[in-house]
Amino acid sequence: MIETICRIVFWVCIGLYAYILIGHGLLLAFLSLFFKKPVKKKNITPHVCFIIPAYNEERLIEMKIQNTLELDYPADKLEIVIVSDASSDRTDEIVRKHSHKNKRIKLLRQQCRQGRTNAINLAFEKNKTEIFAISDADIMLKKTALTELVANFTDPTVGAATARFIGLETGPKAGNHNYWGYEQLMRHLESSIFSVSFISGALNALRSEHVGKSPPDVTHDHYTPAYIAQKGLRTIYEPLAIAYETYERSHRKEFAIGERTLLMGINFMRDFPRILDVCRHPWFIFNLLFRKILRWFSPLFLLISWIASLFIITEPCPLAYIILTGLGLLFMVLYVA
Repeated sequence: MIETICRIVFWVCIGLYAYILIGHGLLLAFLSLFFKKPVKKKNITPHVCFIIPAYNEERLIEMKIQNTLELDYPADKLEIVIVSDASSDRTDEIVRKHSHKNKRIKLLRQQCRQGRTNAINLAFEKNKTEIFAISDADIMLKKTALTELVANFTDPTVGAATARFIGLETGPKAGNHNYWGYEQLMRHLESSIFSVSFISGALNALRSEHVGKSPPDVTHDHYTPAYIAQKGLRTIYEPLAIAYETYERSHRKEFAIGERTLLMGINFMRDFPRILDVCRHPWFIFNLLFRKILRWFSPLFLLISWIASLFIITEPCPLAYIILTGLGLLFMVLYVA
């Protein structure tokens, strides 16, 4: 009896992991053959408030400001707002120096540490515009990135858009090349069917009339697509809007970012029923479940399957179970590491 239960548990966990890793992507690819929703695009230049959340970014903030000023976008339609999250280094001083030279550059400061989400909410509250764009301070953009991203808002069904992120392929993130290639493909498929389930903090944009203030303990990147979907609009992936990572983070910082993202993702799950009506948006929820939420728990599925395999050691080929679990762990390293 125990062996039967363990065998069922093993195959359910392995099956779930395989579907999260490969199966859901295959389903998206299949659906995209029949349910494509093209986006109407043309070059438009609405007024954009470009938000840069920053905490102790003295090393990069000047480069970020210069990169933003050099974007191929009309100067009179682009305002740059740097939100300092109570920075204790020279970040504020550098921004003020540039704001004195160029009136399009503004500094907002949070007097105590409140995090990236609150920094973005503050910028939403203090500025009026047609389009809000958000980009992290350690990200540099291709000159045409903003123009390509904004072009999607020609389509009235589009409420938000997210860019293509290209990370460094050295240091602690060297293994992420495989992950990001697959991730961009998945976002492209999601977008072609209806809407991406989460956006990139590297660069994203949304219509000001559809701004929703994210809860402080939930990331803007998770909250926005769900909030936009609740309004019946799409969040689009734009591969021609390219954002580049600029420097190599330490293992410790990468781990801290991953831990914070996971915790805020769990908080997002807590608030999800309030953000999005499950009955009205079953596809968005199904896609989000397998694209993001269950992926966070994929190591747990592998651990359970490994434990279950120990109880079916009397099977004719017990090593097959161990090997399958080992292959799962290997793929997890290549996909998630």
